[in-house]
Amino acid sequence: MTRRILFLIAFLSAFSNLFAQQKNISRKLDSLLTASTKTPFNGVVVVSRAGKTLYSKAAGYANFENKQLVNWDTEFIIGSISKQITAVIVLQEMEKGHLQLNDPIHKYLPDLPEKWADTVTIHHLLTHTHGITALDKPLAFTPGSRFAYGFISYDLLSQIVEKTSGRTFPDLCMALFKQCGMQHSFHPRTKQYKDLAQGYTLNKEGQPQKEESILDVFAAAGGLISSGDDLVRWNNSLHGGKLLSDKTYRLMIAPKENAFREHLTLGTIDYGYGITTPRQTTVPELAMTGVAPGFISMNVYFPASKTSLIVLENIARNMMDLKQSFYYHEQILNIVKAAQ
Repeated sequence: MTRRILFLIAFLSAFSNLFAQQKNISRKLDSLLTASTKTPFNGVVVVSRAGKTLYSKAAGYANFENKQLVNWDTEFIIGSISKQITAVIVLQEMEKGHLQLNDPIHKYLPDLPEKWADTVTIHHLLTHTHGITALDKPLAFTPGSRFAYGFISYDLLSQIVEKTSGRTFPDLCMALFKQCGMQHSFHPRTKQYKDLAQGYTLNKEGQPQKEESILDVFAAAGGLISSGDDLVRWNNSLHGGKLLSDKTYRLMIAPKENAFREHLTLGTIDYGYGITTPRQTTVPELAMTGVAPGFISMNVYFPASKTSLIVLENIARNMMDLKQSFYYHEQILNIVKAAQ
């Protein structure tokens, strides 16, 4: 009986702490997101812990021209968060025995004309340590020796998994989204999206100006489409062990040699495969941000508390000053991080 009473006390205490924490996060986020400003937040925020939503907000317009409001079905171009999805598809192909990460890419893409295809590996493509600047140019550096962020490597990865799987990359993406229960996530080539927000930047007068979305250009690197709730489902599947074996997952998130850079919002970040680990942080976090014309995105997962933070906006305040465009993302991250 005593043991049951102690368990009940512990359970009620944990529940009380969670409720207080949820209330504190909600109060601070509401204060930030509803403050009177010339550049209000325009998009969605979702904070979820272990399958329970702690905070969610949809604000502003998905389309300013027809006054269509952002809602929970609104879909956004997620920029480089797409790389995480591509990386999982590559690693699933590895687990099936269809490819090896240290194989030269010429093995899978024999039509590549440059000699570097015999020295650049799939690992180099995943970690941005390949040195490729263009398919018809020499490498900028010896593969594995340096880091240079870009898009072309993940486009090559999408071509490789098409060869190894015998399926199109859009089909592979859609099968993965179905596996995760993601109903508002798409490869743009499928043209199945119905609630895609229009992307905007602010003009000199601070008014939203429509951006031309270039869909299906390097989609594997930065052009996939998703929603706030769907990215929570993605995190729960990926970090909950539903997509990769534990060994492969650990390989994915582990920092790789010479794969790091300075990030405007996250500070110094180490790269794994399609995911990063910020160095200057008070609590462990796995993060990825995304930029596309008119879209600014963030996906952060705190493994210790199983907390997901998703921030998707369809207004880029200043594409020439991404620090400014990530203003709300950074403030929201600081609030959520402080509650961990």
